[in-house]
Amino acid sequence: MPLERVSIIEGRTPVLLVAPHGAKCDDVNTDHLAQHAANVLKAYAVINRGWERSEAVNYFEDKADCNNFNHMEDVVRDEFLDPILRFRSRILKKHGAMFMFLLHGMSNDIRQKTGEPQLDMIVGYGAGTPPSYSCEIWRKDLFVYLLSQAGLTIWEGKPGGMMSGWTRNNMNQLFRKHYPDARVQSMQIEIVRDLRNDDSMAELTAEYLATAVQDFVRYNAWGKPAGFRINQY
Repeated sequence: MPLERVSIIEGRTPVLLVAPHGAKCDDVNTDHLAQHAANVLKAYAVINRGWERSEAVNYFEDKADCNNFNHMEDVVRDEFLDPILRFRSRILKKHGAMFMFLLHGMSNDIRQKTGEPQLDMIVGYGAGTPPSYSCEIWRKDLFVYLLSQAGLTIWEGKPGGMMSGWTRNNMNQLFRKHYPDARVQSMQIEIVRDLRNDDSMAELTAEYLATAVQDFVRYNAWGKPAGFRINQY
């Protein structure tokens, strides 16, 4: 197990994977999932392993919410935010565009709440009132479609919902509200516990995710497939 609080992975593709709550007491195995997906994709990654989610920053107790821009100060900024910004500059210089995916965990209880017993992931893209889209709508539709083609059941975060990735200080809004850059396309992905319950399952999920991301990056704009409906939560 790495000793650092935040792991940094260098990549070769225009993809940056971010795991804000990878500490073991938070979104279990999202750190392992992000690392495995990054290795498969040859993607860049910034993975929190040691900052435990909290309402306030406490450096001495390793407490901070790495999905909250208000916590990006001093040590948290140095360890977590600055690598994201460095990778953004590096990727844009080389590729001209960047695709950022923030990987989160959600409880299996979401299946009961939504009435969808097979729900696997919810994709947030900044829907709200007013909207603050973190990616182009056709890209979100395409990504959801590609994940669905892999046999996963995917919903999207409803406007203003807790999984929409819309609020100002959500890190999904980093390149819309804080460092505006239209060249960056960002999405937040919530993954049920069943798909990351242990290392083996997390790796399998990472491979499905990596395949969808790889196909996503290769596609040109062609819009949502006819007849394809996306549910919201």
